[in-house]
Amino acid sequence: MSEFNHAELDLPQQIAALREAVEKLDRQVARAGKEQFKATSLAEAQQQNLKAMLDQVRAGEAARERELTQLRAQADREGDAARLAVIVRLLPVLDGLDEAIAAGESLLAEEESTAALLFGQRLREAWRVVKGESPSVAPPDEHWAAWLRGVEFVRERLLEVLAAEGVQPIEVVGQPFDPNRHHAVEVIAADATLPAGLITQEMRRGYRWGEVVVRYAEVVVAR
Repeated sequence: MSEFNHAELDLPQQIAALREAVEKLDRQVARAGKEQFKATSLAEAQQQNLKAMLDQVRAGEAARERELTQLRAQADREGDAARLAVIVRLLPVLDGLDEAIAAGESLLAEEESTAALLFGQRLREAWRVVKGESPSVAPPDEHWAAWLRGVEFVRERLLEVLAAEGVQPIEVVGQPFDPNRHHAVEVIAADATLPAGLITQEMRRGYRWGEVVVRYAEVVVAR
């Protein structure tokens, strides 16, 4: 009987001890949860900070790439502008060579019209050669022809330099008039053999740089 009563008296103590153990475990779990929450929050914060830093780095790289692209584009524009300025300054030189060639061809034509004088001069020069003497001077037409060949050579070399830079003359004679490339300085009447809108003569040569018109061609157009 005493043992049974002793067991009954120990049961409440055991229940209390068990309840205290459960409560202690709850507190430990709660603390562990709080620690886990703190650790998770810290990890998330670190991850967000890292993401923000990466975003800043990427944004900086993108900004630098945009800046480099703009600098390259600006350099290309400035280079193109400088090249175009040189090309424009060379065009009057070509005009002068064209005029010199036209003048030289005209002088040669005039000298050929004095055939009798030149023929007599050539006979005298040939007679000097037959006698073993050196020719006095080259006939005038030979001087002009040599000079003309020299001017034509310079013109061809200059055209080759411009062509290497992408500069080409604008086609005119026999072509339909194009206001984007041609400038009409004179018109003539069209007829059955000459359709309206056709270019009949080039007054001043035009040039293009790729698709960019450096100078409009001045032409005569049938209308």
